[in-house]
Amino acid sequence: MRGLAILAALLLLLSPSAAAAAAVVVDSNRPDFWKGEVRKSDPRLRDVPECRTNGCDRAFVSVRLPAGLRAKAGGVELAIQAVGATPDDSLGFAVYQGSRRVALADAQIGPARSVWLPKTTARYTVYVFYNPFVPELGSDVVRYEGLLENENSPRPSPRELLPDLEALPQRYATFETPPPFFDDVAAPGSSCFRSEVEEQNARKCLRFGQAMSNVGEGPVDVRYSTPAGQRPHEVPGSQRIYRADGTYRDVPSVGVMHYHEIHHHYHFEDFSVSRLENSAGAVVATGKKNGFCMADTEMPWWARKGNAPQSYPAPRCLDPEPSSPPGVDAFKNGISRGWADEYWWALPDQMIEVSALADGTYTLVTHVDPNNKIREAGEGNNCVRIPITLSGLATATPKAVLGTTPKTC
Repeated sequence: MRGLAILAALLLLLSPSAAAAAAVVVDSNRPDFWKGEVRKSDPRLRDVPECRTNGCDRAFVSVRLPAGLRAKAGGVELAIQAVGATPDDSLGFAVYQGSRRVALADAQIGPARSVWLPKTTARYTVYVFYNPFVPELGSDVVRYEGLLENENSPRPSPRELLPDLEALPQRYATFETPPPFFDDVAAPGSSCFRSEVEEQNARKCLRFGQAMSNVGEGPVDVRYSTPAGQRPHEVPGSQRIYRADGTYRDVPSVGVMHYHEIHHHYHFEDFSVSRLENSAGAVVATGKKNGFCMADTEMPWWARKGNAPQSYPAPRCLDPEPSSPPGVDAFKNGISRGWADEYWWALPDQMIEVSALADGTYTLVTHVDPNNKIREAGEGNNCVRIPITLSGLATATPKAVLGTTPKTC
């Protein structure tokens, strides 16, 4: 029996998961990277809660910063981002020191995850686990890149740390039929959701993805609350603006949040609007002013100094905060410094109705925060434009092709 136990232990050590475990060290101001993959079929780990029912990959992380870096305010960023993943794929990770979990990144939407660890000398085990929002839609294998990096947090002079929204180039234009979104569905062969047909009289929907990043000093942070268990149609919201000394103030400029029955959550209304212009610059079609539930889903500042840890994971913005006061459901959503939020082409209202247009090349223009509800450092980067060619609009199989030269408006 003892021999069988030893053999079993050796097989475990030689298993693909164990053999592939990376060793990563941060001992300077330079980042260290590793690569890995998580399979649905990876062996389960009984002693790690996050890996009991999910496939897991493992990495060993060591923090050994010199005294000069340890003395500076900040932390050690530990981050992953999925590589070549589909929108339905998602990974999370848990950080353990011995048998104690010290950090968890369990967002289920978007490719990037991040936490900050202390700068003190320590060793950790990181378990990267399979974590799609809809498990049936996730890929069998999800590859990722990992990052370990020292981050210093200089203490700015006393002032407000404002966000700065930047509109990123639109992505993946299509007339495909979107998959169901909660109770909202599209008819077979249609590119329009039922809600878009009913609310906008849409017949032919040009769908496209968009994203916006926060390049400011502070986060975009929007908050609102309801009586516990109740979902009024409208609730007042506020923007939380942080100061360099850690204090903050709440301002009501963001207006009211609207509850969408068909989507089962609140929207921050009028956060983005898109339009099509012809070659003469005239507006020929305009989309609905979209409402969003903002979150940290992408990290444009990957391996770049200065990004904040992931503070607004998705889809947590759909639900009340776990720390809500008694009798209150408190909600928050936002975008951290150095992060971005993508709005997939298959989300409701992520479209422009184009049934009246002729084939041709147009300009797709997207403006973030068009009503200036968010107080931010600047407005000059809130709009982006890109050529788009539409063809076959009079047929049952129209096509859309985005250009390759996006520009700021």
